[in-house]
Amino acid sequence: MLDPDEAYGTLGELVRGKARKNGDRTAFRFADREISYAVLDRETDRIANGIAAAGIGVGDRVATLLFNTPEFPLVWFGVAKRGAILVPLNTGLKGEILRYELADSSPSGLVIDRRLWDAYAPFRDALHIAHEWVVSTGEGGAPLPERAQPLSALASDTEIVPSPTVRPSDPAEIMYTSGTTGPPKGAIIPHQKLITTPYEIGLRSRLRPDSVLYSGLPLFHCNAQEMTALNALLNDLTAAFDERFHASTYWETAAKFGATHISLLIAMINVLFKQPAKPTDRMHSVRTALTAGTTRAVWPDFERRFGLTIIELYGMTECGCTTTMNPPEAIRVGSIGTPLGFVEADVVDDEDRPLPPNTRGELVVRPKTPYTMFSGYLNKPDKTVEAWRNLWFHTGDYVTRDEEGYYYFIDRKKDVIRRRGENLAPYDVESVLNRHPAVFESVVVGVPSELGEEDVKAFVQLQPGAHPPPKELFEFCAANLPFFMVPKYIEFLDEIPKTANQKAQRFLLKGRRGEAEHDRDKLGVVLSKP
Repeated sequence: MLDPDEAYGTLGELVRGKARKNGDRTAFRFADREISYAVLDRETDRIANGIAAAGIGVGDRVATLLFNTPEFPLVWFGVAKRGAILVPLNTGLKGEILRYELADSSPSGLVIDRRLWDAYAPFRDALHIAHEWVVSTGEGGAPLPERAQPLSALASDTEIVPSPTVRPSDPAEIMYTSGTTGPPKGAIIPHQKLITTPYEIGLRSRLRPDSVLYSGLPLFHCNAQEMTALNALLNDLTAAFDERFHASTYWETAAKFGATHISLLIAMINVLFKQPAKPTDRMHSVRTALTAGTTRAVWPDFERRFGLTIIELYGMTECGCTTTMNPPEAIRVGSIGTPLGFVEADVVDDEDRPLPPNTRGELVVRPKTPYTMFSGYLNKPDKTVEAWRNLWFHTGDYVTRDEEGYYYFIDRKKDVIRRRGENLAPYDVESVLNRHPAVFESVVVGVPSELGEEDVKAFVQLQPGAHPPPKELFEFCAANLPFFMVPKYIEFLDEIPKTANQKAQRFLLKGRRGEAEHDRDKLGVVLSKP
């Protein structure tokens, strides 16, 4: 576990210090390879040397399009040791969004999985990225594209001196956040944030010397980096990764890795809970689930079924993958917990005035110590100022806070649906729909109404083999929701569109209308109004 005398300000210091302490102990575990602390230090030195030999210097950028393979941490920490900046891109990107993020970040080098080359190829000549290194995992020896090099060519035993001085305040990464109201924004993440946040997470994670932290979330995301990889390294533990999240074999994979701690987002929680019960539901060593988005309705049953304890939390790329978290000795079902030690928080109205307890408002946060949150948005000073107005970072999320300082998430501020003068949270409607035995998952959005403002529309993915009449679902909602929250429309989908982080892509659904939707009024559903 982390010794109070150990002090790390950068990722390079962390890897070197932990290698001296832990040697051959396993740092990372993947399906087909383990990496010890000593090997991690040695191989990332070689990557750093190769990056320097390529002429990539302090403050230059190296983009990645990599799955959860052993190459990811080697490149990640190799770039950090060189003092360059990692730009970990979402492996699900293609088309204009991928082109935009590469052009916006202007990397000097790109490390890409061979399986993703076709998504990058259309923009290759226009982007003029000087160096391209290819990871050929799973490609069976397919030839490399012209001018590209294998990743093995990057590693070098020749040290480039002098070794750069990297400060805790220096940028370690640029992580792109979803562009829901405009182009994606690149959040500039300093080294200190990547040390402080996982340190604080570890204090509330119920860790033991034998803990193994497992995740099926992508390493290009702050959750997998901070909650699993860096949390494990800081505490001399092992981080285990699957290449992707697979609901049907999740618990078997956790058992294979020897996992004691897992990390889940709301969609993963719901999908796992909807899986048919199996004997393997408890045939694992998982004791703790660090989760974001667990509903009150699911929380106790999930714990009982899978034999673990949920520690619910809240966070985002800019202010820490975890910003609030339940204290492990005082967990409150339904709450996202209390602020971690590096941050202070408040709940404010639209004029940034603090609100009393149990009043809905926007969550705002700010750091107590320097460089423990993001440093701004790349190339977007106006967006940085907007987000940081009145000396608080505005999360864009509605919450409440009780008298004892516990926070409760309501919904994304921009996702709130305005219907006939009422503000309603999609989350509230989804949590009811998801309780229907025929429903596998649902996503609720607002759609333009002929009467002004918005109507409520639900997209529903059914359980395999389920075929409930649409009217049944409307009536189920009517019996369990206030009249103004009952969907006006329901449309069935074979599958809810998701990001690689298993988040529903609401923007793909928000404008979707057509003959496939079912209209509540045309089916004669009667709502009881007060």
